[in-house]
Amino acid sequence: MKIGKFDYINNYLPYYYVEKEKLAEIVTATPKEMIALLENRKIDYAPIPSFYYLKNKSKFKRYRFCVASNGKVYSVIVVSRDGKLGDRVGITSETTTSVNLLKVILAERGIKCKLVPMNAFKADDILKSCDSALVIGDSALEARKHFKVVMDLGEEWKDLTGYPMVFGISASIDDAEICDELIIRSLRWGLKNFNEVVKSAVKRFGIDEEFLRKYFKALKHEMDSKCEKGLKAFEEFCRDYKLL
Repeated sequence: MKIGKFDYINNYLPYYYVEKEKLAEIVTATPKEMIALLENRKIDYAPIPSFYYLKNKSKFKRYRFCVASNGKVYSVIVVSRDGKLGDRVGITSETTTSVNLLKVILAERGIKCKLVPMNAFKADDILKSCDSALVIGDSALEARKHFKVVMDLGEEWKDLTGYPMVFGISASIDDAEICDELIIRSLRWGLKNFNEVVKSAVKRFGIDEEFLRKYFKALKHEMDSKCEKGLKAFEEFCRDYKLL
């Protein structure tokens, strides 16, 4: 079976063991690309953007593996040069869930600005024509080094609702319980062997070890009752604001 993996550092820990031991064929893609791969049955199981799942629930079977945070997520952020949101927020071309999460947060905070879809995913490219930029994944981790963080969307969501934010959720079209069991087993192995995973990630990505430890610990990868409530709250907000 073919298992999809977001092509971001945030999936390094849960997939580390399964890739190290070559227990399955892993196909990497961005969140948007993953949707097409899954729907065209090029892969059997993968995390997909939560917003897309909520919009198309009848198509998919859903599982335990997820990409979530209970507070700061560090890699779904709005950045700018001066630390201010400004009038024009450029939106990365990679996002499906985060742009709708940002719309909810801005509406709930009573903040008015123009969201500008961009055919770009790096902050420095987006900021050439916008006051601030919504960036995700590894581009967000890079942007943190050069720009000021205006908002961490995981933190904003936690403050707004008290719940974790589920950014991605594992799904399939046909039954793929065996894939979910494998990734959950790999995740739990990674958590038990945390130091090995971190040191491997430092070597591979050249990122500061202290930050990686903080980043990996901020991420949640197994759905629990709080994550379910967070996902439900996101769905309700999206319906209230006519996003779904």
